[in-house]
Amino acid sequence: MATIFLTSCHEKLEVWDSETLDYSGTYFWQLYDENFTEPIEDYHHDIQLMIYNTSENIQNKVWIEDTNHVFPLKSKFTFTGDSKLFKSETQDFDEIENNEYAIETPTTKPTGIGETITEDRDYIRAIVLEGKILTDAATTISGNPVDSIYIKLKLLSGSVSFKSYELPEALRANPEEREFDWEYTHATYDSTNTADETYILSGHRKTGFVEDDH
Repeated sequence: MATIFLTSCHEKLEVWDSETLDYSGTYFWQLYDENFTEPIEDYHHDIQLMIYNTSENIQNKVWIEDTNHVFPLKSKFTFTGDSKLFKSETQDFDEIENNEYAIETPTTKPTGIGETITEDRDYIRAIVLEGKILTDAATTISGNPVDSIYIKLKLLSGSVSFKSYELPEALRANPEEREFDWEYTHATYDSTNTADETYILSGHRKTGFVEDDH
């Protein structure tokens, strides 16, 4: 008896239990200024946006990650509304989650315990002013209908502070030598707003089919 195996070159689409499925996915996108005029960054295979549920797996709370570090951005967002029309639950800097990339520790290592350092950083936290994910409202380059995405994003800048601590022996390069590192303590908003930037991300969901790729 002959056995037949069927294979496909298309990406395998995963289905999982998520409270944020209407948001979740990978998106190709263009970057515009806040007036939505000419694109600053055009479509490219490597310029992709990922939206996925947090470990809490609750409605309207997601991670948004810029995979090619155009900003860069990797942050949690809590929305009001639904996927068809949403925005950040708050615009209060103190209630917004940190951008993970903006709080990475300084490259220069401390030399003792209790040292502090504060650095100016861009895009510490971000707010979605308006967002829409609409079913089959866009068309891929091959002509297939696909979900569209539109996000108006405000990026807030300021300073980030760190404090030094002593690494445990197990984490040292040489267990016999004392070693120190930084840990994040807090972020401060630039109240003058001079460093804030607002952009529009516009694009469509990645289908997983080669003919729809950029």
